[in-house]
Amino acid sequence: MLPFTITESLMMFFIYGFIGWVVEVIYYGITEGQFINRGFLNGALCPVYGIGFYCVIWAFRPFLDSFPVLFFGSAIVCTVVELLAGVILYGIFHLRWWDYSDYKFNLNGFICLRFSIYWGIACSLGMYMLHPAVMRFIHWMSPLARQIVLLILIINTIVDIIVTVTAIVGFNKKIRFLNNVSDVYRMPSNKIGSSIYGTVDTIVKQATPAVQMTQNDYKEFTEIYAAHRKAERELAKANREEERQLLSKYAHEGKQSIVNSSKMAVDMSKAAVGKSKAVAVDVSKKAVGKVKKLLPEAKLASRLRFGKNDENAEAIRVLRQHYADVLGADSDEELFEDMEAV
Repeated sequence: MLPFTITESLMMFFIYGFIGWVVEVIYYGITEGQFINRGFLNGALCPVYGIGFYCVIWAFRPFLDSFPVLFFGSAIVCTVVELLAGVILYGIFHLRWWDYSDYKFNLNGFICLRFSIYWGIACSLGMYMLHPAVMRFIHWMSPLARQIVLLILIINTIVDIIVTVTAIVGFNKKIRFLNNVSDVYRMPSNKIGSSIYGTVDTIVKQATPAVQMTQNDYKEFTEIYAAHRKAERELAKANREEERQLLSKYAHEGKQSIVNSSKMAVDMSKAAVGKSKAVAVDVSKKAVGKVKKLLPEAKLASRLRFGKNDENAEAIRVLRQHYADVLGADSDEELFEDMEAV
């Protein structure tokens, strides 16, 4: 028999998911100096916290008298939940909402020792101090009130999931396009670079005896090697510049299409004023709607995290700046602050 009813379990999930979201906002506000709406969803809910802490409560209530068991058990359970969530989200969407690649003792950036310790401390304190208060609050509510609140939260979460997944699908299409463009431009440089390295390697192998024999041959070898290295760097620099220009062109064209659509809508609105006020209002709403369509994708881009070696890092940076340009912000940080007020 389950230790809690379905209603109690769902209430705990939403409450601890909201508390986790608050903790994330505070943590990143301190470490990064700005407000970041953390989590997979747009709303104030981090499901990983709700699921993780609920599992800890379910498994370790009998061990409240043993802090070591509670601490290490909490750390292990929550780390496993975090790992599964990270792998599943990355496997489905190929995007990361957190990345621990820069931390020591991490596993593919999904989990790390430092945050496992944080999980253990937070859950242990939560079991002693937070959970009793939450249960009192749940039991204080009448059964009818609990059901009404749960219904509202469930509907809101389902809508949020639909909106988020829709934004991710559109965002992923742009990511794939940018990465495919980069791959096309990298192909020639990679082939030429491999050829240069092969030539250098052959020279090294063949020239080693001669280098050992005379100083002049050694000097000639170093000059050839330096020339090849210089040619490789110049080629790589030229190709990176071509990539950046094409990405900028893509972003500019996207911005220009929105601007043109907005101008067209404004012109249509002006022309329609003399005929029908209702038609003009409808056209204006369509223009605003086109711009607002970008908001879910822009919010998603602002919440994603990536490490230095993430294959999507450059594409995500370009799209962040693209959304900032289209929506009239000086930077992606300013864009996100403005969106939170919408």
